[in-house]
Amino acid sequence: MKKPLIGISGNTLRDNSGAYVDLIRSYVNQDYVRSIEEAGGIPIIIPFTENLEQAKETINIVDGLLLTGGHDVYPLNYGEEPLRGIGDVFPERDQFDFALLAAAEARNIPVFAICRGCQIVNVYRGGSLYQDLPYDENCTIKHSQNQTPALPTHTVEIEPDSKLAKIIGTTTWITNSHHHQTCRNIGESLVVTGRAKDGTVEALEDTSRPWFVATQFHPEMMHVKDVHAKTLFKAFVDATKEAN
Repeated sequence: MKKPLIGISGNTLRDNSGAYVDLIRSYVNQDYVRSIEEAGGIPIIIPFTENLEQAKETINIVDGLLLTGGHDVYPLNYGEEPLRGIGDVFPERDQFDFALLAAAEARNIPVFAICRGCQIVNVYRGGSLYQDLPYDENCTIKHSQNQTPALPTHTVEIEPDSKLAKIIGTTTWITNSHHHQTCRNIGESLVVTGRAKDGTVEALEDTSRPWFVATQFHPEMMHVKDVHAKTLFKAFVDATKEAN
């Protein structure tokens, strides 16, 4: 069987090293690429563009969409002014990711959203975010890990009847954590299927779609050693095969 093509949403990187001044590079972290390859898919990096029609066109040639991490989501996209504690934003990339997501939903192809991707999905569906975790009075766990990317540091409790629990075969997963924002009000048709022990949202699903999973943590970073992360990526890639 032909390997499925997985579109990975790209970002930009400003390079001022060496002889270069203000050179803009298109990129994604290698962990996303490796995780898709090892799960049996062919990764296709979708470079950031402000041409949203072109962005949507790229979805016509892929079998699944992986929304990646990066900048904080622009708070005006969910009706708020920026608060102290928010990090760098990239409003143009928000619109790029929204366009990719809209095109993927129109085709009903599998969607896997990670970290910022999880937040993008929630905001796109009309939800909101905590701009910085101290604004969530219930948040007591350290969620911005700031050390070895793959290291599991806190517990995620998963709903037993969720797709995520069925895929990994358990309702508890010790995951890494690299975020300072999280989902607050949950968007339309989304269901919270995983939380940290302080209540922080760690996983979302849209059960009305064949395969639509979002995680606040980073399984692509854990993929090297973690069996659950491997299983989750394999399930995503397998779902893109079934959708064809």
